[in-house]
Amino acid sequence: MPSRHRLAAAFLFIVIAVAVFPGTIAIAQAAAPSVEDFFRKSQFGGAQLSPGGRYLAVIAPVGEHRGIAVIDLDHRSDVVRMKSPGDGDVLGMAWQNDRRLVVRIGDVQQVAGEPPRQSGLVAVNRDGSDSRILAGGLGVFVDASAIAPKDFHRPWSVRLLRVVPGSNDVLLAARERNLASEDLYRYDTVTGEKTLLSFDSPGNVSRWVVDFDGVPRAAVAQDVEHDRSAWYVRKDAKAPWVEVEHSKLGRLDSEPMQFSPDGKILYVAARRDGADRASIYEYHVDAGSFGKAVVDHPERDVDADNAGFVADYRSRKLLGLRYTSDRSSAAWFDAQWAGVQKSVDAALPGMINVIQRSDSGDRWIVVSYSDRDPGDAYLLDGKTMRMEKLFSYRPWIDPKAMAPTKWIRYKARDGMTIPALLTVPPDANGKPVPLVVDIHGGPIVQADEWGYDAQVQFFASRGYAVLQPQYRGTEGFGWKHEASGFRHWGDTMQDDLEDGVVWAVAQRIADPARVCFYGGSYGGYAAMWGAIKDAKLIKCAVSLAGVTSIDYLFDNAQTDLSELAEYSTLMAYQIGDPTTDRARFKRVNPLDNADKVGVPILLAFGASDRRVPLVHGTDFRAALDRYHKPYEWVVYPDEGHGLSRDADLFDFFHRVERFLGQHLGGGANAVEAH
Repeated sequence: MPSRHRLAAAFLFIVIAVAVFPGTIAIAQAAAPSVEDFFRKSQFGGAQLSPGGRYLAVIAPVGEHRGIAVIDLDHRSDVVRMKSPGDGDVLGMAWQNDRRLVVRIGDVQQVAGEPPRQSGLVAVNRDGSDSRILAGGLGVFVDASAIAPKDFHRPWSVRLLRVVPGSNDVLLAARERNLASEDLYRYDTVTGEKTLLSFDSPGNVSRWVVDFDGVPRAAVAQDVEHDRSAWYVRKDAKAPWVEVEHSKLGRLDSEPMQFSPDGKILYVAARRDGADRASIYEYHVDAGSFGKAVVDHPERDVDADNAGFVADYRSRKLLGLRYTSDRSSAAWFDAQWAGVQKSVDAALPGMINVIQRSDSGDRWIVVSYSDRDPGDAYLLDGKTMRMEKLFSYRPWIDPKAMAPTKWIRYKARDGMTIPALLTVPPDANGKPVPLVVDIHGGPIVQADEWGYDAQVQFFASRGYAVLQPQYRGTEGFGWKHEASGFRHWGDTMQDDLEDGVVWAVAQRIADPARVCFYGGSYGGYAAMWGAIKDAKLIKCAVSLAGVTSIDYLFDNAQTDLSELAEYSTLMAYQIGDPTTDRARFKRVNPLDNADKVGVPILLAFGASDRRVPLVHGTDFRAALDRYHKPYEWVVYPDEGHGLSRDADLFDFFHRVERFLGQHLGGGANAVEAH
């Protein structure tokens, strides 16, 4: 593996042709798609090429649920469409070989925060025969109905780590023996025989890293009761575990990711020698020492949260690393993959092009998407370099009618640089337009990604510019940017949003008289707080599942955060200490400041939300009534922390459309309110 990622110099010529794909939906394009067109589910999802390259598996509608279509690429036809067991939906799949798939089952319309009604892993032949339930709520390892409420915050579900080439086996991580710790199993998907691989464990493991031979050689362990995280490594299957790093819960500065083919090097995402940003380093297992950085970025973290290795376990090659910077990117260590990526990028400029290959290299699948294009799938002939379009994921969306999104940076009032995504309606023509500030949730989560965003494009189609600030506290831009948001709800984090509006007005992008804050979860909190703190700057606020009282995150027994708050200092470290910061909480709680609300608010909540229980909304609503403040209110009985059901999504965004039209007015593309 090279010391720094460099693209291969080879350049291959690609000819693009369009293939008519059976079942592709042809829909006439409209100037401004409806709410339903923006938010209905795509006709296909995912695309996985079989090892031999003849078959392509995609997620596709089967009745009212999401199943699998297996396409014979030699004949451009469906082999079979398979429905998942029970009422589940297919969420993802992986080929074991050209005959057999491992499929992850869930519920697309799951109530967030509740045990899955249908979940697990199923192995099935490509023709739908010889199906076997491997794990999950469907049967073998974990029975979801047996999970106590106190265990909801733990990532208990079964995970597929890897298929084992040349066999019917898979490696699964599951919480069978102990809900507090993952075990690792080798499982034969035909016979059902399973072998425990993690008898020797370094503690309550939350994540395993196995070598190319499938031996568990590194692990991250969590001790919630003692507020401790650590990661360990060992030289071989019989060697003792050696602790490499420990810290307070969830605050490790390094994390193991991938072994080299010979098992002597462990690639670790880490901040080393006081560096602000994380990079991928070599860790020499025998010596117990860190080596050089092999992949880094001048502005972004490259870590376990936004990067993943690509390996060929059949030929024992480490091929490259996919990671997210301002765009989804890849650092290829293999010359063939680097050359094909360069050729595809030249043939499909301006797009993010995700490539995958058959074992022989005779066929490749390319999934191509952008800020304006929801995505297309192509078949690439590895010999002739001829590329054919197979299908579009959302053919009813016309990319030419969508608005471009770009990264910008602006200065906060204290000098910190705030990255943001900016989308301006195509026909703004340099004139200021109404602005929606789209505030992501979390708040300590990975940054928004550049790509097609139905919500953003919906706003732009109605004539609104959209600013997505990656305010301090957002992950991915270095430790200083992330940590400077800790314990700053409502003050400097909110200042970053205000300063984004000031920047957009100064650039003549935004009309200063027509600005709205919009967000969900923490973003909903910030939108409501904006209706109080920033009432002279904005005209309205939209909050979905918004936190109205920080105190409730620690105190309310209905929230799934309550046990984490009881055992760990992590929430106190990132949000505030409930024993010493109550006065600050009340100073920035929308619930405690409802008398100061200065603009109308649209409030939406899910009645089954366990992250932000409905009491956040009902108590705030009562306070708004007490002070005669303007608001609109909607509760979705069957939703949790967010909206997943089509009918609820459509209803919510129709309400948002009317609300924005009433308080901001539309831009050039605004449509008549429904």
